[in-house]
Amino acid sequence: MRLRCSICGNWDWLARDDWSECSHCRLLVRDVREVGEVSRDIVARLECGIVDLKLDPAKRWTLDPAGLRNAAWRFGFEVAPIAETADDARFPPDYSPARAHSTRAKTEPHRIGLGIMARTADAADIVEIATDYRDAFARIVVLLDGTADEAGELAARLPWIEVAYHPLAGDFAAQRNRLQDTMQTRWVLQIDTDERPDAALLGALGWLVAAADRDGLRSLGLPRRNLVDGIQSASYPDIQYRLNRSDIRFARRVHERPAVPFVESSLALAGALEHRLDGERVRERTRIYEAMSTGAGRPEDEALLLAAFDPVAVR
Repeated sequence: MRLRCSICGNWDWLARDDWSECSHCRLLVRDVREVGEVSRDIVARLECGIVDLKLDPAKRWTLDPAGLRNAAWRFGFEVAPIAETADDARFPPDYSPARAHSTRAKTEPHRIGLGIMARTADAADIVEIATDYRDAFARIVVLLDGTADEAGELAARLPWIEVAYHPLAGDFAAQRNRLQDTMQTRWVLQIDTDERPDAALLGALGWLVAAADRDGLRSLGLPRRNLVDGIQSASYPDIQYRLNRSDIRFARRVHERPAVPFVESSLALAGALEHRLDGERVRERTRIYEAMSTGAGRPEDEALLLAAFDPVAVR
């Protein structure tokens, strides 16, 4: 049994001196079995308006500046450094004790674009997404793995969005980069047609990108909640770096990721993408990805996707 982190849900812990470190959100704890109590302590400190782990260290846990930002955003707080210099990252991943002021995050307007990678067979999902999120984003663009005629037919049905087309040709990074180039907005949320941003993420987008701009961030990793045959799977948080500045480039044909310096990226744990799958498609995807690139099939991912979610541990 591998206990999940109470901040991000990850179950992979690294040994670091006398601590156990969450490999995702940077939380360090003395005893992984105490993660529930630790998260309550973190929230209590954030609610006080100041977290100063240098002057007032916690006994059971610690966070560096980048880790504190991860935790704060997860629990709906914004943070500002107690002390900073113009030349430094505001929240560096440097293992120093975090020191920050905290305030409850508030919904903010935004001009984020929604980019959708799609196939011609996904028309029903495209219509649903374009309709449901028509007023939630500054701009909606579909990049269709199809022909000019197919794109034209789709655009005629949805005149308030833009529809571009280009063959995927087995290169997901190249297709995401084409979509980035088409967006014409400073920030872009990219989704596939079987994904939806949940209500919490939609409500947080404005303050998340405003905070990211203040902190010099260009790429934000979102949790993805995989629903296989309607049931949440053990594959969580399944971080996807899909909320990016439009100048960001993706790399790798399969399991693509933004090519960005680590210090310019962060987790954004306020809400999640919901990913709708069926069990047979999970098995088929493993075979397809392996055929695209050796090792990309990731059978361990398939096993997690087909196992039921337990909020406490991966068993």
